Amino acid sequence: MKLVHKVLGYLERTLLLISKNPEPVRPPVFIIGAPRSGTTLLYQVLANRYAFTYFTNYTAPFYRAPVIGFWLAKKLLRETPEQQDGDVYRSEHGRTRGPRGPHECGEFWYRWFPRGEHVYVAKGETTKKALKELRAEVLHVSRMMGASMLIKNVYNSMRIAPILEALPEAVFLVCRRDPAATAHSILRCRTETSGRKENWFSLPPKEIDRIKSKPYWEQVVEQVYYTYNQIEEDKRDFGAGKFLNIQYESFCRDVPSELSRIESFLQSADIEIVFRDAVPPSFPVSQARMTGSEDGERIKAAVKKLWNQG
Repeated sequence: MKLVHKVLGYLERTLLLISKNPEPVRPPVFIIGAPRSGTTLLYQVLANRYAFTYFTNYTAPFYRAPVIGFWLAKKLLRETPEQQDGDVYRSEHGRTRGPRGPHECGEFWYRWFPRGEHVYVAKGETTKKALKELRAEVLHVSRMMGASMLIKNVYNSMRIAPILEALPEAVFLVCRRDPAATAHSILRCRTETSGRKENWFSLPPKEIDRIKSKPYWEQVVEQVYYTYNQIEEDKRDFGAGKFLNIQYESFCRDVPSELSRIESFLQSADIEIVFRDAVPPSFPVSQARMTGSEDGERIKAAVKKLWNQG
């Protein structure tokens, strides 16, 4: 498999070198936020409603050669999202079903950015060569597919600066959810994925070393808090006009109104809106069952203390 990726990577680099500059530029749209904040649902809805191009379960294995992967998908797969048991909105810890199911494609980003516990990347830390390569990959895929890329990966919440260095046209949809519910959901995922509440799950903010010295119920709260703290810091540095907040609860209750807001935001960034399929007008709001539980009360107290201080 390593040999296959090596060969595909060589072919991809050759293709990018001989290709002309990808004009016109179609700005990419990034979905970011804390884990368990509704990013996957927003990703699925936008992928179904609009003619974006995005990583799928089919194209994700081509992370070293996305142009080739998207070209193959364009030739071999149907244009509309594949139905799975009549529900294209089913997911498990961010993972979707079917070859056309939206994918985070983490391996694509690890080509240029660190993995592990220390994933935050500040402005100026990424080489010009890497930034140029990232830009070429994203814009060539967009040009070939004739649409802006829609990209969801919560780890990109810690890579906003280098992303905007490579792709200054990019915009960000920031998913937010009640912080106590988000933290409780992260805690539940810790148990489901590792069997232990103490084991870390998903995105580590740059304060990870200090956060991990705390009790597990404070860890999940601070994971949420410092993720959004970083996003707000980058928003101040790069301009609030590049960011739009999407509240999970509001989105679930009134999808058309929230999509209207998103459409206006994207059009202001010169992103073409092309409609595709209809989407449900609402979704059930996933409720965290915290009332009466010891962990739930601990989380709510930690949220109240930290957000008041913040």
